[in-house]
Amino acid sequence: MNTGGWSQSSGPFLDLRRVLVTGGTGFLGRHLVERLRAAGIAVVTPSRAQGFDLQRDDLPLNDVDHVFHLAARTGVVDAWDDPVGFFHTNTHGTVRVLDQCRRHGCSLTYISAYIYGRPQRLPIAEPDPVAANNPYAFSKYIAEEACRFFFKNFGVPVTVLRPFNVYGPGQSEQFLLTRIATQAVDRNCQEIVVRDLAPRRDYIFVSDAIDAILASVATTPGSLFNIGSGTSHSVADAIRMVCRVAGVTKPYRAIVGGTRPNEIDDVVADITALCAETGWMPRVSFDEGLRQLIERLRLQ
Repeated sequence: MNTGGWSQSSGPFLDLRRVLVTGGTGFLGRHLVERLRAAGIAVVTPSRAQGFDLQRDDLPLNDVDHVFHLAARTGVVDAWDDPVGFFHTNTHGTVRVLDQCRRHGCSLTYISAYIYGRPQRLPIAEPDPVAANNPYAFSKYIAEEACRFFFKNFGVPVTVLRPFNVYGPGQSEQFLLTRIATQAVDRNCQEIVVRDLAPRRDYIFVSDAIDAILASVATTPGSLFNIGSGTSHSVADAIRMVCRVAGVTKPYRAIVGGTRPNEIDDVVADITALCAETGWMPRVSFDEGLRQLIERLRLQ
């Protein structure tokens, strides 16, 4: 699907001179930093590898025009084991970022997550009810509430983005599509094994997600937008498409008892709000995104 729309060459982010990206060493952060630097924008990327602690240290915000806040603890299973730790990092850490943006006069894009729980309708629009059904989603939702509070009471110009399932080259095997593709291209792997074949998800390719993040710079402060493709695919669909794109034929199955508690059957993002405000549209088809993912894996 190549629908045109928002593109790097016309994006308002080119007006930025110096930005700060938290979480710049993560999957999404690396792609964002690469795109910003390719556009000639100075990027500051404080990280834990450099000794930076989001919950303790001040961000180096001198001469920074805009902050992209991506740093977070992720993983639903880990969040059930350490809900307090996730809340400290994802919620308290975001409050600290907001307060520093307040003091330095910086605008902010906050990268939230899918927090709707079991949807009441499809596609899911931003005004639909939030029903965070795990500690990770809960920590991101309360961080969103902090964004709304700082915008309303302090005037911090912040835009919140809710990405659905982002995928692409460089993502770890902790995530479903990379795990499937890794098994597909591994000649020593005789079959593809997943937890559950049924759940459907809205997968958005990483370059389209980055386009949306960059487009957020020009949105109305206080706004909230979904990021997705507007379509969904089941796990079984994804396996068959991966195998077709990779040119392999392998049996596949779900492990017995693999269905997760509180599993969500289907997820589709309503993306009309961001499209209407910025002209952004997803441009990479699922087939093409999988092809790029598989190419990267075969080079490793």
